Amino acid sequence: MRDNKEYSVAMFDFGGVVAEEGFIEGMKAIAGKYGLDPEGVLDTATDILYESGYICGRVPEAVFWAAFKRRFSLGEVSDEDLRNEVLKRFVLRDWMLELIQRLRDDGFKAVLLTDQTNWVEEVNEETPFYDRFDHVFNSYRLGKCKRDGSIFDDVLKVLQVDPDRIIFVDDKDENIKLAERLGIRGILYVDKDSFLKELCSRLPELEGKVIC
Repeated sequence: MRDNKEYSVAMFDFGGVVAEEGFIEGMKAIAGKYGLDPEGVLDTATDILYESGYICGRVPEAVFWAAFKRRFSLGEVSDEDLRNEVLKRFVLRDWMLELIQRLRDDGFKAVLLTDQTNWVEEVNEETPFYDRFDHVFNSYRLGKCKRDGSIFDDVLKVLQVDPDRIIFVDDKDENIKLAERLGIRGILYVDKDSFLKELCSRLPELEGKVIC
């Protein structure tokens, strides 16, 4: 543990940070395939994801797809075809996994905190990456999501680390703001270059270890 450093924990979101954003890109692909409005499909799918409770593990995946297909009159399309459009787009970012390993080698604890479902577990089964993290927190298993700000309190209880010693990387500004209310230091992920520049400004000891 990096007791003599400002930060000791690096916490990452999954889709849009550790991996490409499979849900967003998958919904856009579904919209294109069936002649639907991409923005409308994404917004509706996101609403169903949360309102059904699927994202928090309260209902099985079939409930999500049943509601989705009813909304867009896709009853003849199989769940498997739809889910594959999402799953195949959660492509792990090798450079990010390498960075996380370097942080661990430098004494950081690495944490995955994601609003995800069984999908992230299937990605891990296909291409194992959970071993890059000291802790994995998945909303599907926790029964609550980031928009319920108390999830950050739960994570802090497990980590037993002062919040201001945690760097949290997420691609949604609202999640960063919720974490920062507790004193966690957030980095909004927009793209690789700006992220590395911001990370290196927080962690000057990374100079020479990553391309900043």
